[in-house]
Amino acid sequence: MYKELGPEDHLRLLGLSRAELPEVFLLLGVFDVHEGAKRFAGYLDDARFSRSETSVSGIPYYLGTHQGTKVAISACFGGPMAAMFAHTWCHAGVPTVVQLGWYGALQAGTKLGDVVVPRHAERQDGVSDWYLAKGILADATPELATGIVERLKAREIPVHERAIYSTPALLAESREVIADWSRHGWHGVDMETAATFAVAKHLGARRAAALLRIDDLIAEEHSIADGLKGEHRTFMRARERDVMHACIEAAASK
Repeated sequence: MYKELGPEDHLRLLGLSRAELPEVFLLLGVFDVHEGAKRFAGYLDDARFSRSETSVSGIPYYLGTHQGTKVAISACFGGPMAAMFAHTWCHAGVPTVVQLGWYGALQAGTKLGDVVVPRHAERQDGVSDWYLAKGILADATPELATGIVERLKAREIPVHERAIYSTPALLAESREVIADWSRHGWHGVDMETAATFAVAKHLGARRAAALLRIDDLIAEEHSIADGLKGEHRTFMRARERDVMHACIEAAASK
């Protein structure tokens, strides 16, 4: 039933006409989806909350622009929410989706605010199996990922291009589990990227991710249980804005 919905159905879910579709959809993985989306929308020009009265889905999103590129942004928490939003926008016809948000470091040597642009994400999210067969990578579109990396480096933002692990259960991350992931070489862990990549790949959309390092799970620093305060919080707000702009600019470059 829902799998058989077509592009026009998804446009109706969003309450948009085809002419109103953005060029880039940004999907922010964050705990507080309402405040997170609102904050990131503030980094766009002319952003407006656009859960239209003509929408039948109730999917919340913002529309705005950056350097003339039309952008939509929604926030999600976890693979299922990421998959639903990515599916709706990509099937409606948006050609590019970029996963934003945060990751926990699984390797030594990273700093708060470092960025990972993963070439693929380990599919332990619980959703990607519904979109890709076993053994198929949930991977980024190479040209888009490379473009993001180039623009981050131009801004002198430290960036890594290693694979990450997407988990469905953040609070189940024990020290034993974290050590095992680290031994297997995963650069970091998040909750949404594998699902977003799988959906976008299945639907033929360009996809990439740019995630900021928040907590160091090896050194046990900057725990989410403590939160960010003072200069760390100010620094991360500026960094997330710069990363978002770099992603939009890369996506707009054909």
